[in-house]
Amino acid sequence: MAPLVEALQWFIRVAECGSFSAVAREAMTSQVMVGRRISMLEAHFRVALLRRSTRSLALTEDGVAFLAHARRIVREFEAMEADLHSGERGYSGHVRIGTTNTFGCHLARKLPEFHLHHPGITVEMLLGDGFVHLVEDGLDLAMRTGQVNETTVVARHLGDVPRYLVASPAYLERCGTPLSINDLQFHNCVLFSYGTTRQVWTIDGEPIRVSGTYRTNSSLAQHEAVRNGAGISLFAYFQVEEDVRAGRLVRLLPNAKIEPVPFYVTYPARQTLPARTRIVMNWIIGEAEGLIGKTQ
Repeated sequence: MAPLVEALQWFIRVAECGSFSAVAREAMTSQVMVGRRISMLEAHFRVALLRRSTRSLALTEDGVAFLAHARRIVREFEAMEADLHSGERGYSGHVRIGTTNTFGCHLARKLPEFHLHHPGITVEMLLGDGFVHLVEDGLDLAMRTGQVNETTVVARHLGDVPRYLVASPAYLERCGTPLSINDLQFHNCVLFSYGTTRQVWTIDGEPIRVSGTYRTNSSLAQHEAVRNGAGISLFAYFQVEEDVRAGRLVRLLPNAKIEPVPFYVTYPARQTLPARTRIVMNWIIGEAEGLIGKTQ
């Protein structure tokens, strides 16, 4: 890639992250190289873009104006590159996705098929069940559960994911099977949590306070614990339906109405998506809607 265009891309990310080191990690280079590219821009355009201190980076007034131009130039460059490399060779480039552990595992299983159709596009997935930051984490797309209230992102609602209440046969043999939603208060529940001490599940329109001896911020660890007899828990249906069919887990209170989880794909607002990102987004949308549509 031309050094000037690369320098513009790195400057944009430095402005977004406020950190040379974060951009260096993304680009798999050194902080010194990132600094040199920014200095090259400042020398080329004869303007100071950043105020540097030992603790922080901040855009100068000229830097703010320069950032808008840099973003427009990079978008046009990427669009030109995509057009020139489309056709017989297909689209190419790198796309970074932030997604939940469970849905990320599903996408990973489907990647070989995606790459059969789009061999020039490389995909990088940042997996985690917590909140992801599109800009700070340098993501092109991010999957979100729950309501999206930010004004800085565009959110496309993919549907509401049904949830199953499940436990292992070993746990039910040892502790009994709940016959009503109120029985859950007397069972050991495996809790998905980010530090909150109270857990409330909404079932049949009623808030049910539950508790247990194990809580985690990982849906994968939660799944393993329940599958091995630690207690009862709630999961996105597609995470546990295979275990239910195989008898490794038992679906509890199947007639109860459990509050589903809204699912979104998001991308930065006021940004034109490159063709490669739109291709990946359309693939994600198809996979998500396929999963959700199975139960509707």
